[in-house]
Amino acid sequence: MDLPEHLHHLVSELGDSLLKALADDDHCRDLAFQIQAKGYGLMLILEASPANPARDPFDSDDSDPQPPFSEDDMRLMKSFKIKMD
Repeated sequence: MDLPEHLHHLVSELGDSLLKALADDDHCRDLAFQIQAKGYGLMLILEASPANPARDPFDSDDSDPQPPFSEDDMRLMKSFKIKMD
């Protein structure tokens, strides 16, 4: 699935931000070095796919009560210092 150019740019920007956040975190950096010292490479892969293929992502109908991210998702993003505004 090809991403629209604006979404591709956002995903790329998110990837850069995640890598920076991981590199700035001492614990994450130490873990990465330990893994690399064992002879393994690391790769961060982001995938953007429609959250609900049956629903148009540009539809402004807010009747869906389900939040876009679970509590676990929000905790993970907060641990990487990702702000959700």
